Amino acid sequence: MAHYDIFRQKLAIKYPAYGYALWEPSPGEDSPTVQVGDVGFIRQGQFNRLFNALLPADHPSHERYGVPDHHEPLKVNILRHIEMRMLSPNNFRSADVGSFGGGVFATG
Repeated sequence: MAHYDIFRQKLAIKYPAYGYALWEPSPGEDSPTVQVGDVGFIRQGQFNRLFNALLPADHPSHERYGVPDHHEPLKVNILRHIEMRMLSPNNFRSADVGSFGGGVFATG
């Protein structure tokens, strides 16, 4: 099993309510940060965006891959569909990784 899959699996078991852990959360220089409505796939622990279901077909962010035929943006009829809150200040890591003095180490 690849290191990014082990990371995802261990965190999913330890913190099931926190969603899908990405080994590489930064989308890189070629992609914008992940937004609500993004549709894509995960490869080697990194999210790869194809298009955004909430944006119109002619939006500039769709230039690279386009959108599906007959795309119409989804209309969200929920006033507060994005909940903003802070995660607890704990260190999030898989069970086999520990920390000391600001550093991390593997335990097995």
